[in-house]
Amino acid sequence: MRAHGPALPYDGNAPYKGLLKCSQRDVAAGVANLHDQWVEKVVRRRVASRYVYDGFPAQTVGARDAESELATVCTELALAGQSLYRLLFRKGDNGLKRLEEALAQALRSGPQTITVTSEDLFVPWGMLYLHPDPGALLNAGAPGQWTGFLGYTHIVEHNLGCVPDYDPFIHYGTERPRASLHFDTRLENRDQPDTCPLQPVRNVVETHADCQEHHTKPQTSASLIARDSDHHVLVFGAHGTGVRTDRRGEHQAKVVLSDNEPIYADDIHDWACDRSERLSNPLCFMMVCEGGRVGMYFQEGLARPFFELGVGCVIGPQIEVSTQFASRFTCRFFEEFFKGECAAPVMRHLTQEFISQHATPLGLAFTLVRGIDSRLIAETGSP
Repeated sequence: MRAHGPALPYDGNAPYKGLLKCSQRDVAAGVANLHDQWVEKVVRRRVASRYVYDGFPAQTVGARDAESELATVCTELALAGQSLYRLLFRKGDNGLKRLEEALAQALRSGPQTITVTSEDLFVPWGMLYLHPDPGALLNAGAPGQWTGFLGYTHIVEHNLGCVPDYDPFIHYGTERPRASLHFDTRLENRDQPDTCPLQPVRNVVETHADCQEHHTKPQTSASLIARDSDHHVLVFGAHGTGVRTDRRGEHQAKVVLSDNEPIYADDIHDWACDRSERLSNPLCFMMVCEGGRVGMYFQEGLARPFFELGVGCVIGPQIEVSTQFASRFTCRFFEEFFKGECAAPVMRHLTQEFISQHATPLGLAFTLVRGIDSRLIAETGSP
């Protein structure tokens, strides 16, 4: 592991580098435990037989209970995030110890812009935790603070390595941007249209972009393979999962649209093989449970195959999230992104906004994979 940057200046001794003394299996188990803790402490959290975060807590359990639960959840999630942070940075040689000491000092000094580059080690960096006060011990009863979560205070991306012809600036000419919506219309509740998670997203995107909508696997395949495919934004609103293992073996990550035909990681790889050139680095927003997962192996998540196809930035959750939250979070993201804002600062702002205004920490569950500077650029504009 190596670390460098303005917040980690060379001290005249040696570069910051160290050896991580835990296996990939140890890291995978740590990530799985973090996911499990979030599901148990947040997704399945109940008060008076009601799921607190199935929507927005103030509406679900009332404003007072919402704030009380949020404070408790903060400490519980901080313990889980701290455990993975320590596994990664405090289980190594003396070089890694020195690196972690410098990193901790930088993280506590104020907001940082962080790029983690690795093709074989992926963790949900924004969910990691380092207490702002080095003397406060969570295990001794100190309460967690939201500012200790990397995704709350810092701008963080995971980069999978060099990509030929990559450009974070999404140029769309003098006309409106073009968006491709891939929806499972079974999520639409026609009996209760006010609860539909898709229509608000559709409304926001259509306000700012020219849209095409696709509801099936063949339609999605044709859209992404087409030689003239020139979308600047892709949005998936559907059910999905990361890799799954059961008694029948391991099952690839997938997303499922209206036709109930799973789109697997291998399918997206196959579509990439049919293209003569990569897509022009569109942003892909996954309003899909576990849609932001990446693993060491190709089939563990959908981000790697999407990058192979030519996507420039993938944003999605690490865990399952309620459709109401996912819809509102997606809407808020595109309200800001279509103004020309960079994706990463928008994600940090929304994480803070949903904690302070809606008493929900689920924004931290969304990961940005590459594209820290991704933004829309009009042909006549300049970055």
